[in-house]
Amino acid sequence: MKRFIFLLLYNLFLPIFLIVSIPGYLIKMKKRGGFGTGLSERFGIYKRPKSEEPQGGLYVHAVSVGEVFIALKFIREWKKTHTEPVVLATSTATGHQVVRDAALPGVRALYSPLDVPGLSGRCLKRFNPKAVVLIEAELWPNFAEACHRRKIPMIMLNARLSPRSEGRYRKVKGITSLLFSRLSALGAQNERDKGRFVGIGVREEIINVTGSIKFDVLGDTPSSPRAEFKDLLRTMNGGKPVVLAASTHAGEEALIASSIRDAGAFPLIVPRHAERRADVVKDLTAAGFYPVLRTEKKLPAPLPDNLCYIADTTGELRDWTALADAAVIGKSFLARGGQNPVEAIAAKVPVIFGPDMTNFADLVTLLNSENSVWQCEKEMLTATIAQVLSDKKETLERKERAYHALRVHSGATNRSVALVDSFFS
Repeated sequence: MKRFIFLLLYNLFLPIFLIVSIPGYLIKMKKRGGFGTGLSERFGIYKRPKSEEPQGGLYVHAVSVGEVFIALKFIREWKKTHTEPVVLATSTATGHQVVRDAALPGVRALYSPLDVPGLSGRCLKRFNPKAVVLIEAELWPNFAEACHRRKIPMIMLNARLSPRSEGRYRKVKGITSLLFSRLSALGAQNERDKGRFVGIGVREEIINVTGSIKFDVLGDTPSSPRAEFKDLLRTMNGGKPVVLAASTHAGEEALIASSIRDAGAFPLIVPRHAERRADVVKDLTAAGFYPVLRTEKKLPAPLPDNLCYIADTTGELRDWTALADAAVIGKSFLARGGQNPVEAIAAKVPVIFGPDMTNFADLVTLLNSENSVWQCEKEMLTATIAQVLSDKKETLERKERAYHALRVHSGATNRSVALVDSFFS
């Protein structure tokens, strides 16, 4: 009865939420190039015949770019031992583009259906998966019920729960326990996350501590620096060290670039959202820079002394990171929560971030306990960058400690594959 009442209320209020949110969502999709890429699939409208769709494989749900990269890493490992097709469903245009650009054999890029009655069942009937994988804590009531009715096991991987989210979920523990009860298994990132999930009503017996696929970097093949990127930076930097401003948010580009310049280095900017390029250029120009966009594909001649480079693309952060002498992590100075520092750590690039890294609190606690990164207020950013670039011995030691601190997550991808495989039949 409780489940019936919950679903009834959810489906009564959901249409109101959709009416309010869908116009803004469609505008965002237009800005990000979503139209013409199969966006109608979110509404249960499919262009290709059902007979041409992959059947009887694995269905993986990932929301946006970050989750898609985790999903792709999992799928690459999964495909080493499985020949069945994979459907990778995303909610955003940028995530969908990353799936298509990856072009993995046997992987169907899909827009996930809106969580309204009927659409989830229509989607599952179309692909008839043997199992469903959810990347991180992305669990929708109608989709979960549709899987349950069809007896499709549903496994959540790379699951984490911040203390703030735990507090919110505890207030509605009766609802969260109902929703999470539809899971067949949950792969938590660490013991703390396991305890938090138990605290909000998830059955302890279905939780496995698998580690973080995102942080499972020790088994990755290191990126070979892209020659064209390396040559381009050598042309622009005037012999200065290159400092990357990674996944920046509004206002941070000018702040971080100015600190990089004042520390005697060359600013390489990779904004979190490429569609903000016009605002980024405006802010950097106002800060006294001559900004050049990667999408313009040309450099001014002669090169001005106040040049800075903006990689306004999607999916190239790892390639730029491999060429940096240091990385400053965005969303940690003027926005809240921080962005993921793992790619820089995996590339053995020294990492600097601001005071707010709450989205990665456990990781930052681990890194700080090993004295392996630099964390500072915005007023100290110039001095911190200068320290990182000048104290070679300390910088080398710290970046090595950061790399080895991730050993706790080594093998997480394989453990996640084994967990899903135990339900795949």
